[in-house]
Amino acid sequence: MHGRVLDMAGAALAAAQLAASAYLVPDGDRVVFPGGGELGGLCWFRSVFHIDCPFCGMTRSFVALAHGDLAAALRFHPAGPLLFAAMLGFLCAAVVALVRRRPPLVERRDFLRGFEAVVVICLVIGIFKMMRS
Repeated sequence: MHGRVLDMAGAALAAAQLAASAYLVPDGDRVVFPGGGELGGLCWFRSVFHIDCPFCGMTRSFVALAHGDLAAALRFHPAGPLLFAAMLGFLCAAVVALVRRRPPLVERRDFLRGFEAVVVICLVIGIFKMMRS
């Protein structure tokens, strides 16, 4: 039961992130609300240290990808499309596991290896991106 709760919590977070990406609007190099209102700065790391964190640009990358602009998504953060696809895949797989009464994803070794690989790849790409900024 604990694994199923983790699956559903992760799926809810992924769904919220993907939905927010579709709701927000790309506006050049920034993201705005549908009415044009400013989203504002989101990265505390950047505001404190004045350099990009490993995930700076990920929100803009997700929003660009949700609106069909792969080139902009890659420009904002090269790992954005990978993480976006991984979140979408996780959401779908978690729902399928629930409906088909399969073991929760978080209790499967193959899922955990894939999850760890995505995290490591995104971090490495993010650190290289951070070092270039």
